[in-house]
Amino acid sequence: MSDQREVDVPRTTVIVIAISSAAHIRRCLRAIETQPDPGSRETIVAADARIGVPDDLRAEFPNVRFLVNSSATTPVTLTALAMKDARGSRVVLTEDSCIANEDWLARLLTADYEGRAAVGGSVEIPSDISTPMWAFAYVDFFRYTAPLKRGASPSLSVCNVAYRAEHLRAVEDQWREGFHETNVNDALVNKFGPLWLEPDAVVLVRRDVALSDAIYERYAFGRLFGVTRISGSGRGRRMSLALLCAGLPFLLMGRMTSKALRETALFARFCKAVPILFILVVAWSWGEWLGYVTRRLPRSLSAAPERTMSHLSSGAAG
Repeated sequence: MSDQREVDVPRTTVIVIAISSAAHIRRCLRAIETQPDPGSRETIVAADARIGVPDDLRAEFPNVRFLVNSSATTPVTLTALAMKDARGSRVVLTEDSCIANEDWLARLLTADYEGRAAVGGSVEIPSDISTPMWAFAYVDFFRYTAPLKRGASPSLSVCNVAYRAEHLRAVEDQWREGFHETNVNDALVNKFGPLWLEPDAVVLVRRDVALSDAIYERYAFGRLFGVTRISGSGRGRRMSLALLCAGLPFLLMGRMTSKALRETALFARFCKAVPILFILVVAWSWGEWLGYVTRRLPRSLSAAPERTMSHLSSGAAG
């Protein structure tokens, strides 16, 4: 994080990790632009080089800093790239598939950070999407969808989280080569206190991809998780984790079912999506198992490509 004179240092850095498309980036940035400004702010977009940043996008957002590096193509490496360039005393993370509520940033930044490692918000899923796309979102974000309680949380989503820059600097060894949120958050919790969830700080996630691509994305990121989790581990731990993967689909389905049972409308949608949800958790579990056994990343870590762009044409409205 660059040294700057105090007058030049923004109060907040908002980082957008762009892995979906240029159209997603535009929609995401338009929503961020409407946020009330609680102080000086900078916005950084770290984009997968395979997406690129068109000239018209740069022209539309001249105050946004776009980072593109051919060696940074995954959320893990893109986040580390942006973190190194962030100057704000607070660092907020989201992804280009997310649309921020109009008071999102204000709610994150006015939360009480004292004695807390990080503050995160909720990730909601629109009701007007197909069952496969609802399942694709729910399997990834069910921990952060309503109903939620404000308070300490075992995890936070990198699509909606804010950190103190000084805290991040204190654990820089955990993210400088790659930002794995589980490792980073564990290190922060050990030093600064619990993770904190503010349910009213809301982003909406919306994607439209082919189901086959969604399945591959779950597999690929499951494998990335497995490889990351065993970094530096011996054979015994790797094999123990691999054996536990046999029950992982049922564990994940149980957790998602428990969440869905809290609300009638949510449970009804969940029941329609059960077959697809199970396929997606099996794909993740298979990838995680292969990560433990082979210690190799998948052949591709690209996000699932968008199937249509019609849901992006209305900009931030979603």
